[in-house]
Amino acid sequence: MTVESPPDKRSADAIFAGRINVLYALGRHYLSLPFAVLCVPATVIAGHLPSAASLMPLVLQIGVVIAAEQLTTAYRQRPPGSSPHYWARRYTFVSAIAGASWGVAAMFWFMWDSFPAQAYLSLAFLGMTATEFIARSAHRPAYIAHTLFALGPLVVLLLIQGGLYPSLSAVLIALFAAVLISYCHDMARLLDESVHLRNENGELVVRLRREKSEALAARDAAENSALAKAAFIANISHELRTPLNALLGMAQLLERAELPKQQADHVKVMLQAGRGLQTLIDDVIALTRDEDDRLGDEDCDPAQAARAVARLLQPRAWEKRLHLTLSAASGLPRVAADPRKVRQVLLKLTDNALKFTERGLVDIRLDLVEDGRAVRFNVTDTGHGVAPEVAHQLFTPFSPGDSSYARKEQGAGLGLAVAKRVIEQAGGTIGFTSTPAEGAQFWFTLPVSGLAAVPGSETVPQHTPPAGLAVLLFIRAPEVSAALAHMLEPFGNRVIQATNIADAIVRAGKNHFDAIISGGGDADMLAAAPGVKAPLIAMLLRGDRAPAATDKVLRWPVEADQLYFALEDVAAGADPAQVPQAPAAIDAVAFSSLEKSVGVKALVEILQCYVVTAEELTTALSNACNDEKWDDAGRLAQDIVGAAGGLGLSAITQAARQFATAAREGMDRHALRNAAQLVIGEHMRARQALIQLYPDVA
Repeated sequence: MTVESPPDKRSADAIFAGRINVLYALGRHYLSLPFAVLCVPATVIAGHLPSAASLMPLVLQIGVVIAAEQLTTAYRQRPPGSSPHYWARRYTFVSAIAGASWGVAAMFWFMWDSFPAQAYLSLAFLGMTATEFIARSAHRPAYIAHTLFALGPLVVLLLIQGGLYPSLSAVLIALFAAVLISYCHDMARLLDESVHLRNENGELVVRLRREKSEALAARDAAENSALAKAAFIANISHELRTPLNALLGMAQLLERAELPKQQADHVKVMLQAGRGLQTLIDDVIALTRDEDDRLGDEDCDPAQAARAVARLLQPRAWEKRLHLTLSAASGLPRVAADPRKVRQVLLKLTDNALKFTERGLVDIRLDLVEDGRAVRFNVTDTGHGVAPEVAHQLFTPFSPGDSSYARKEQGAGLGLAVAKRVIEQAGGTIGFTSTPAEGAQFWFTLPVSGLAAVPGSETVPQHTPPAGLAVLLFIRAPEVSAALAHMLEPFGNRVIQATNIADAIVRAGKNHFDAIISGGGDADMLAAAPGVKAPLIAMLLRGDRAPAATDKVLRWPVEADQLYFALEDVAAGADPAQVPQAPAAIDAVAFSSLEKSVGVKALVEILQCYVVTAEELTTALSNACNDEKWDDAGRLAQDIVGAAGGLGLSAITQAARQFATAAREGMDRHALRNAAQLVIGEHMRARQALIQLYPDVA
């Protein structure tokens, strides 16, 4: 014997409860009243009954409609956990009473020996029955009770009337009622499937939220673990440095002493191993140091830094009988980087070149590149080069390239990773070229500083100030923003200053701008915002790192000619007639592919569930903003991202993601409310587009 499992029973009860909820939600009991109103004048005009008598059934039906609406109100206010079967029985009883009121009306309005009047009355009753089918078909007993009590008396009266046409009309009414009753079963089945899908979707949303919370917690734990590990390694490295320096100091004293050759060789090996360990500790500290994430705002004389490195490493070159040369172009401008960091990277590259070169030379060369906007540092050697199979991982931490040679030279693979991090944080690039067995050239570039220029250098040519441009300006430092506006406004340029990141995104998406100037920390967010098409110039302030998605990068303080050059460059590459357009609400091509994969019916049901969920989330988001519960609003926005992102609704996904970011960064409440309105507007636009594409979603 098979016993139904409790989960299956709970699922069946939930589906039945959902169907009864549809029954009460779709009930429009007053829709039958127009048919009754149309029957009254026909009876009065025919002179069958006095006006007062003809109105009695209409009054009765109005009373039944009021009772049905009260039942609907009671259902909406029902206590939690009430039985859906109880409410189904009450609705069936009210449906029977409503049908009986129409049956009584048939006896009042039926006109004997007048087939046209009888046909008119039959047509009105059939229209009423079809209207009631829309709501009562969700529960078959309710529709059967209403139909039998409403149409039964009319069929009997037509049969009593006798004659060919009245009898055929009675048969037609009975057949029409039977067909609609048969359709009730199919309607109930479709509703059950829809409710089941909606319940499953709700459970899926809950499960996804839980899994998302768990994933975020795991991510935070992993990040905290990584930070703790890095801090531990750095602390241990610092603790190792103190005794190691003491050991190296003692070894250097022994090296200067007059020792037998064998003992002197032992001391030399001790010094080499100690220096290798010291280099490794320095690399670990540099790689894990938190304060290395951002650089200072100092600038550096590249030639002076290169000379300092050459002087420091010249004894090492003499020791290996190598030529270490330095050449620099005349009139090099200063670069926008910390001098200590520049020396650190150049020292690492030159030291590596000396380490891996057995004969020949190591050359340091400095040149001006990129039309005078950057300085390139080249370190060329005549060593064994870089093998092709290890070239791709050369800048990866703990990947020392040729492992056998690295072991020989005490290399751990950290130096180039540190150099890459330092150069990229300064807004530069680093790379290398190599020919195996012939040598290698490692290079890095750094942008020219805006703090100072070498007299006589022509790094930035003179430019006529641009005029008539529309520029959106968003710099978090008010004094910088005001200075940039003063550089542009006197020449007829329209400068719009955004108050916050949300305001900047909204303005950039709705209006046309020839260029957008933003801080380095906000440039990537603006570039990824929906509808932002204008060229983007990043103005790096103190400690800013270069963004990844901008057209131009400048450093503050910036000379007016540099700003004019950048604006002229980006404006020349932009289409002046191109007005930024908001992204499409939906991707019709993607939905067409999805329709082929799952079928129209399943896709419509999925979209219906999404629309319901999105309505709830956007309403809750609006309420949270009104109550200024910004943390809750941010979480709701993330839920919207999860719901819409799975269907490829990119416009609302981006808007919700930007709101969540703005809420997390603690933007002011006016900007957050504007961003929330953008999310709600994108939801309305997506819903309208879905309904236009699939009308059944409505």
